[in-house]
Amino acid sequence: MPHFQNSVFLKYWVITLRIPFTKRSTGKSGLLAVVPSGGNRLLVHVAHQRSDIGLPRITAAYKIPAAEFSSGDRLSRWKKTPVSTLLSAGEYQILQMEAPQVPRQEWKTALQWSLQDHLDFPVANASFDVFDIPTEEYMPGRQRMVYVVAAQNDVIQSVMKSFDSTGLDLAVIDTPGMALRNISALLEMPNQGQACLYFDNDKGLLVVTFRGELYDFRSINISLKQLSDNDKEQRNQLFERISLELQRTFDALDRQYGFIHIGRLSLAHRNELSGLPKYLKDNLYVPVDLLNLQGKVDIRDCPSLQQPVRQSRYLLAIGAALRGDSGQ
Repeated sequence: MPHFQNSVFLKYWVITLRIPFTKRSTGKSGLLAVVPSGGNRLLVHVAHQRSDIGLPRITAAYKIPAAEFSSGDRLSRWKKTPVSTLLSAGEYQILQMEAPQVPRQEWKTALQWSLQDHLDFPVANASFDVFDIPTEEYMPGRQRMVYVVAAQNDVIQSVMKSFDSTGLDLAVIDTPGMALRNISALLEMPNQGQACLYFDNDKGLLVVTFRGELYDFRSINISLKQLSDNDKEQRNQLFERISLELQRTFDALDRQYGFIHIGRLSLAHRNELSGLPKYLKDNLYVPVDLLNLQGKVDIRDCPSLQQPVRQSRYLLAIGAALRGDSGQ
């Protein structure tokens, strides 16, 4: 099991410019992910200790209407459990930048001054965090790169405020890309890169991991709604766009990180994606399969998650709840 070393919020205490994305929590009760999804909230809980078969144990996975979430009446069982949530599309930016030529503990301070040229909002109103893209072991002497994840303080405050009436212990505010990274790391084959592709009602997300670390992240501006269109010609055009985006990403990754061989692309299964798996299999040199967490997490407490489509609906919430699982 890989160690999630480059998670934006691996530790429960991260100092940001203004507002912490996370706060201290013991994590003894595991982690509960609460993720917005349309007019609902998806809840997934991963236990602190692994199950008797040595896998991360999902003890609960269900949804509640947003109105009932606000009242907190259905949340009493989770009052002492640390909670993770995700920012929505458009609420954050993720940037790839050169690592400052200073000690790692000074990266955030050093990057603060160069961020303004890249953010869509004033850096004075930004909370951000930095994590490494590990290359030193494989390409010594190469310029180090980092990912920077930034959000406006007002957005962070709004997310925190949305939990005020629930009585829940909000411990982590994370991003969809990092949640999907946690899923990708679980699926990796030994010494091979893993790509994961996920679509929701906003867009597509692609991540590539290697030995548990995130090496590439892409947004694809195609939504499930577009892909569910019955017009065959339009669907084929969208399939072609997706395939080209994937191919360009994999080619660029090979040039940039030659030590990574992508062993597989796993596509999160949704009914709206009918025909896409076969199209990608026919047009990519990377093997393609449908994402399945069977054998990667213990879902005996949630038998409905045996269905790949249901897994996909809860995928980001599962990834968010896995944030604290380091493989120990």
